[in-house]
Amino acid sequence: MFAAVAVIGATGCGAKADAEPKKPPTSATPAKTVKAKWEDTTAWWASHDIGCLNGAGADEDPDGCTVRLQDYMDDVHKIRKAMNQDPLAPQGFYSEAYAIIDQMDTYAGTTSGKTDTNGWLAARPLIWMQHQKLDKWITAHPLQ
Repeated sequence: MFAAVAVIGATGCGAKADAEPKKPPTSATPAKTVKAKWEDTTAWWASHDIGCLNGAGADEDPDGCTVRLQDYMDDVHKIRKAMNQDPLAPQGFYSEAYAIIDQMDTYAGTTSGKTDTNGWLAARPLIWMQHQKLDKWITAHPLQ
């Protein structure tokens, strides 16, 4: 009789376990650090920018450069979001980087809108200067 109960109990447990939803497998690859995301972003811009970010191509395609600058600022905001979500960062760690990004936003905000080509081009050297500061800061402050 005990053997029959044990078999029924084991079958019941097995059936229940199969009915439970299974968790998706966890990734063996850890999430990228902010520094790695920044390096990916700067590498992409180094190979895809038409020269607008650092000023070389601004005269040839001013409207295209305006779009590139806006896209670049969108990428900077993604980096800021990654900083906000960084579980390794102690409170206040990214304060200096946030200040640099805020300054970039201030310079980008001097334009009167997305179609203000002249405003974006005028802000470009200031945005580039802050880009260089942010690059130096992130390089000097890796969290791993």
